[in-house]
Amino acid sequence: MSAAIQNCLGCGNLLFPARLFCPDCGAEDFSTVPVEHGDVTETTKLADGTLLATLTIPGGPSVVGRVTGGPAMSGDRLPLANDLKTMTGVYAYVPLRSTPNEDTTNEEKP
Repeated sequence: MSAAIQNCLGCGNLLFPARLFCPDCGAEDFSTVPVEHGDVTETTKLADGTLLATLTIPGGPSVVGRVTGGPAMSGDRLPLANDLKTMTGVYAYVPLRSTPNEDTTNEEKP
């Protein structure tokens, strides 16, 4: 499985979290692209034991995800998912919120 993040149709910039317009080119049209993995740059353990990780996406932004299925350390490469029920093993759950102007069909607009 993979996680989905925003891709600006104006300049190709990968964005997370979802935006209403691209901070680089100002475009308002986006698609969603799958991202298979992220590299852990740091982790934080919450008081309830939940492990959060900051992950760098290849060619894109950093995201914060909840590590599920085991431990993770800086330097680890983890699979990413937007759905907690689709993966097993150690992975990072990255919730996705789409925006009203996001093209989720990945089709070109007329």
